[in-house]
Amino acid sequence: MAYLKVKKGINGGHNLCWTNILSSAIIIVFVSMLCLGNTVMAGDRLEGKDLYNKYCAPCHGEEGDGYGPLYGALYPKPRDFTKGQYKIRTNATGSLPTDADLIHVIFVGVHGTSMMPWDILDLDQIKSLLPVLKSFSEAWQYRKPEASVVVGAEMTATQKTIARGKELYFQKECFKCHGETGNGDGPSSYDLEDEWGIPILPYDFTRGDKFKGGATNRDIYMRFTTGMNGTPMPSFANELSDEDRWCMVHFVKSLGEKKTTKEHAE
Repeated sequence: MAYLKVKKGINGGHNLCWTNILSSAIIIVFVSMLCLGNTVMAGDRLEGKDLYNKYCAPCHGEEGDGYGPLYGALYPKPRDFTKGQYKIRTNATGSLPTDADLIHVIFVGVHGTSMMPWDILDLDQIKSLLPVLKSFSEAWQYRKPEASVVVGAEMTATQKTIARGKELYFQKECFKCHGETGNGDGPSSYDLEDEWGIPILPYDFTRGDKFKGGATNRDIYMRFTTGMNGTPMPSFANELSDEDRWCMVHFVKSLGEKKTTKEHAE
């Protein structure tokens, strides 16, 4: 099974093999053109399994195991629905996602991956995909998604909250994966794998607004609170208070803002 090669660039960051990046880009453009070129007519409106087979199976596979025809050219790899593990959720770590979580991810996509926004589909079509996704894993038969976590009011970001977030960033050893400056180049970053044994890269916080699960402060708060199932990213819900998690949000957001400020100055 071939995976994309990961190299350490001269600037200390990670660079994916350019050949694979080009291949992925071509595939994404091709699929995008295919989708945009399809006008949904009343007589050939697709829903459910037919909709999945046309738009989802090329990446996720007909059986939902992530081994679609485009698997070899994509990085990160397509989600394996048979495991019942979903990264982007609004509920407790280890839980299945809510229907609202699934609908949200399908509609807006996942930044930095080949999972594009499927906003060409209407809400009823997206809802028709949910039973199909759930049919791929037995987890949905004996477990129910937990309720979404309650998000407390966010504190105003100040130098004090950012400083507290930085303190927690090192205290909780986030730097081991994400790096001391948040560039995703920590000492553990080259050995990380997801639950499927596929190499996985820590997020580079200096990218600013390019977060997979959404770039709002609330979105980032959710990642610290719920973790990302199937990856080394844990939940801090039981380790950090609500206020401390907001401080962490303010700190990692500040890393991207510093880079943007520096680029503008140059």
